[in-house]
Amino acid sequence: MAQGRSRFLHEVSDSTSMNPFLHTLLTRDWKTARVAHHSVIPSQKPRYGRLARPLPTALTQALESLGIRRLYSHQTKALEAIRDGRDVVVATPTASGKSLVYNLAVAESLLEDPAGHALYLFPIKALSRDQLETLHRFFQAVPSQVPFTAQVYDGDTSSHQRAKIRKAPPHVLVTNPDMLHYALLAYHDKWESFWRTLRHVVVDEMHTYRGIFGSHVAQILRRLQRICRHYGSEPRFIFLSATIANPAELAERLMERPAQVVNEAASPRPKRHFVFMESEASLSGLAARIATLALRRGLKTIVFTQSRRMTELVHMALSRSAPDLAPRVSSYRAGFLPSERRHIEQALASGRMAGVVSTSALEMGIDIGGLDVCILVGYPGTVMTTWQRGGRVGRSGRESAIILIPQPDALDQYIVHHPEVLLASRYETAVVDPENEAIVQAHLPCASAELPLTRQEVDAWPETRRRALEELTRRGALLQSEDGTRWFSPSARPHRHVDIRSVGPSYTILAPAPSKKGSWVPLGTNEGIRALKECHPGAVYFHRGQTYVVESLDLEKRVVHARLKDADYFTWVKSEKETEILEVLASKPCANFVARLGRLRVREKITGYEKKRLFTQEVLDFTPLDLPEQVFETVGFWLEIEEAIVDKIRRADLHFMGGIHAMEHAAISMFPLFALSDRNDIGGISIPFHPQLQKSAVFIYDGHPGGIGLAACGYRMVDSLLEKTLELVEGCSCEEGCPACIHSPKCGAGNTPLDKGACIRVLEYLLGRRPLFDEDLSGTVEEALELPPREAEPDPEPPSPAIGYLDLETQRLAQEVGGWRNKHLMRVSVAVLYDSRSGDFHVYREEDIPKLIERLQELDLVVGFNIKRFDYGVLQAYTPYPLKRLPTFDILEAVHAQLGFRLSLDHLGEKTLGRRKTADGLQAVRWFRQGAWDPLIHYCKEDVALTRDLFQFALEKGYLIYEDRSGNRLRIVTSWDLEKMLAKG
Repeated sequence: MAQGRSRFLHEVSDSTSMNPFLHTLLTRDWKTARVAHHSVIPSQKPRYGRLARPLPTALTQALESLGIRRLYSHQTKALEAIRDGRDVVVATPTASGKSLVYNLAVAESLLEDPAGHALYLFPIKALSRDQLETLHRFFQAVPSQVPFTAQVYDGDTSSHQRAKIRKAPPHVLVTNPDMLHYALLAYHDKWESFWRTLRHVVVDEMHTYRGIFGSHVAQILRRLQRICRHYGSEPRFIFLSATIANPAELAERLMERPAQVVNEAASPRPKRHFVFMESEASLSGLAARIATLALRRGLKTIVFTQSRRMTELVHMALSRSAPDLAPRVSSYRAGFLPSERRHIEQALASGRMAGVVSTSALEMGIDIGGLDVCILVGYPGTVMTTWQRGGRVGRSGRESAIILIPQPDALDQYIVHHPEVLLASRYETAVVDPENEAIVQAHLPCASAELPLTRQEVDAWPETRRRALEELTRRGALLQSEDGTRWFSPSARPHRHVDIRSVGPSYTILAPAPSKKGSWVPLGTNEGIRALKECHPGAVYFHRGQTYVVESLDLEKRVVHARLKDADYFTWVKSEKETEILEVLASKPCANFVARLGRLRVREKITGYEKKRLFTQEVLDFTPLDLPEQVFETVGFWLEIEEAIVDKIRRADLHFMGGIHAMEHAAISMFPLFALSDRNDIGGISIPFHPQLQKSAVFIYDGHPGGIGLAACGYRMVDSLLEKTLELVEGCSCEEGCPACIHSPKCGAGNTPLDKGACIRVLEYLLGRRPLFDEDLSGTVEEALELPPREAEPDPEPPSPAIGYLDLETQRLAQEVGGWRNKHLMRVSVAVLYDSRSGDFHVYREEDIPKLIERLQELDLVVGFNIKRFDYGVLQAYTPYPLKRLPTFDILEAVHAQLGFRLSLDHLGEKTLGRRKTADGLQAVRWFRQGAWDPLIHYCKEDVALTRDLFQFALEKGYLIYEDRSGNRLRIVTSWDLEKMLAKG
């Protein structure tokens, strides 16, 4: 630490603006806090590009008047792609000149065709109006015979102004997805001239269109394209995004067509200092002290927090400790009235205000003036968001500082102890699910009200959308024409019933009017189950540094009444959850577990709330609550935990439930390292015995109805997720578990029971770090013959004309997974299928198993030796399709039914055909681990050929040969009728 600090001080010694602040920050004795790590991110020189065809003279003159003489290389690359008529995504850091790209592209298009139009979409109204001012300045600098016009059309636009805009649309219409949904698309006939000449659609802050909001916006953009096609236009899309791992994928999922990505930023970057701190005491107090230090040094400061509560706590602490600064600092968050937010933005931009404490509401590019210091109270949850927030400082080319104060929870502590994860800028994946069935069902009536849906477009839809259409038609939410070729909405304006941002009904929070007794005024809003958790009777609600206590919650009218009260505590709810598996969508074997993805029904019941003292979090008391149970269907993945692991944990005298509960918490904490999400997006539940699975399981699911794609992302990355989870828990210095590893601030069970040691041990078993079976490895696959009989097979599906002969080899021996009952953990090394129709052997490695499963479902009959008990038992881990439905003939099963005992394939092959197996299961595993694929595949093919030839011999001769213990060669009568087998299949 000392070496790093002295190096740091040397590097900032030439700075006149930052040096005093940073020197004090690093050398002061903070008593209950310390500097854990710091890095100096060097400045970056600009890289310029050149267009193949120069810009029109008017635009060159406009740029020069604005002080811009050259374009960065990423700007020229994007402009060239737009000129070529492509949809484009510009995914570069904050303040890299993205807005100039689309303004130039649109202006160039308007110079060529002054009758054209462009639509600019911003996620929030404040950003729309902020960008309008930038656009006006740019347009005013462009010499043109027809002056370019731009106007905002949003919820704050007066009805008179809206009518004028509809009658004569500006060249650029600036709005948000909400108005596009409620006003433009719903009344598209009033905008006919605009749609006919729409050339560009600009979608700014694309990375915000993820989760529920993104799924809604994806549907809105599909409807927009549908309307444009109706009026004969095909606008190009220009997406602007912060840096994420999958910009092309996100853009394509939003608009349902591919886009070209430009993501190599060439803009200059001033030097930045990144300081990681640790605190043993109040985070709000430390943040307030650092902010005060910066403000007193004349540095404009923004403090970002992770919650509304923390925003108010930091503002309260700063106001109390530095009352002279209080008039120049404000809090800022969602829930404020629009007029409050605009006043704060203007005060910051003008310099009347020097500091602000904000939630994520200010992380986007609203102009609030040049800022110098960014304090992050809590890791923002993702690398992308961290740099997005940190990008608010240093915009004027000045040196800047970002200070991260981690919360005492797992992800924050992981980041502060692994700063390279953040500093190396490994960006996360943005996840959106355009086919969320609940959201599709919400938007199809809107689309049909705009223009009737036609059979032609429906036939091109994916299955999920067609299923949603059928359900809507069945319940009368859509009406079908007599000839069945069109669908209509029974309501002229179903749009008003679709809230594209909320995940549940919105609640209005009211407080007594200060000047009029008996009357109430709006204080803020809340929505969905969050309202029940934060605005229940007795809840403490924070607003602009003051505390209110909720008196009543009206569930029918969705109104909350709260009174101002000087409370020295906050409230936290406790709840109980259950989950039901509705459908398995995918399945795969991992190390020592099977992971499955499926549709779930989740039930949550809020049972009461705790009062906790501010700053110390001491529990004061518990009050029960009687609130309605919340039930929703979603998508989740789960890990099935074998009984062998349960036994080992209990024999080690560890708490199994505490172990899987801790693992659930830690895994959810690590989830944002892989996908853009916050703690409200993901839910989890640990169950020591799930009645449907008949075993223990840990579920992680999307926290919104219908799912938003996060669980599917987690399912794909489950191995990596558990590896990071183990790294987190093992690396924490606590003995029994703490908020930095296995405690969760969202736990409805109050973080009980939890067992850190059991958590580590369970993860080690799941990941294969510890063997499930401790004896010497011996035995072969043939030991599976001793397994108990399987349940009777149900009638299989109708036949198709082909016979397949199947055998497979595994990656692991039965002893390594805890015995034959855990064969679903043995995993396939290679499988071979002989197709009687083509006469070919088809080889499948593990990554090809989905293709094998599909092929098996196409066959008339599948033939194998011990196939039902063993091969299908191994394969079932890879698919939700119940393999027992396949029309299957098991030679071993038939022999056992005839004799009353089992014989091996090797024995029957030798005695009947004079051919023995060329190896055994133990040798097959050795070959796999040596990477000796040729002998492994040859051996498996030989077993398939032996199985095929025995089956055909038995059909032709009517018997097989075996030898008893006395050496007598005897016949096994095989009155097997192939036609009956096929008919039965």
